[in-house]
Amino acid sequence: MSYQMVLDTSLLVAYENMDDKNKVKRLHKKLVLPYLTNKRQWIEARNLGLKMPELEYRQYLSMLASQPESDDDLVTLASKSLLKIILTENDNLSLPFVHYKKGMVNNQVTVTLSPTDNRIYLKKYLEMLCCNAKKVIICDNYFAQNWENTCSLFHSVLPRKELVIEFSEIAVGVAAVQNGSKINSNFVHCIHPEWSVQITTNPKYTNCHDRYLLIESPEGKIEVMLSSGFDHIWKASPKELTCVFRDVS
Repeated sequence: MSYQMVLDTSLLVAYENMDDKNKVKRLHKKLVLPYLTNKRQWIEARNLGLKMPELEYRQYLSMLASQPESDDDLVTLASKSLLKIILTENDNLSLPFVHYKKGMVNNQVTVTLSPTDNRIYLKKYLEMLCCNAKKVIICDNYFAQNWENTCSLFHSVLPRKELVIEFSEIAVGVAAVQNGSKINSNFVHCIHPEWSVQITTNPKYTNCHDRYLLIESPEGKIEVMLSSGFDHIWKASPKELTCVFRDVS
């Protein structure tokens, strides 16, 4: 079973208790099931007021105790789900925490950063999404053009293990440095010998003028769509950037 996300403990209690009908109704619109939980969180939920017959609670706790992630904290637990997020009611938390009213639209995670917002949590979230990746596809006509910044995707995000890296070459009519002049075997093998690289044949990303990162892992496929180029994740004076994360498994 592929678990989609994690709920923070207060939302888990609200969802399971069904006391606040309006909150549960909003959660149903945002929550992508099944959600992932563990023994540690279940004990915390009980302490926060989880309502469940004692026998049923003990049976469920026993089942959760046998799972390898039984004592994980929420961030570690979320890293084992597909979307790798924790839905929360708290407005003041950063990725991988996502506010259940504002950050989820049509089962998609949406993150918008102003030019002055710190990108560190976005970078860490991308690294988390890629940690189990078997294959990624990079689509950005100006990826090589902005290599001074975009090369950080390889240096600080992609996992150091066997990985197939595909990229789209620049679209017809675009005047920019060829992506293959930077993303090539010589470059990737300098970072990790088990990385391989090739031009993608996926029709969605061929002759495309949008920006995407497709991440394929055992948990499923996540597509990241960027409103501005990849360089605005790393450059010193970036534009506003919106990233939409969605399950395309």
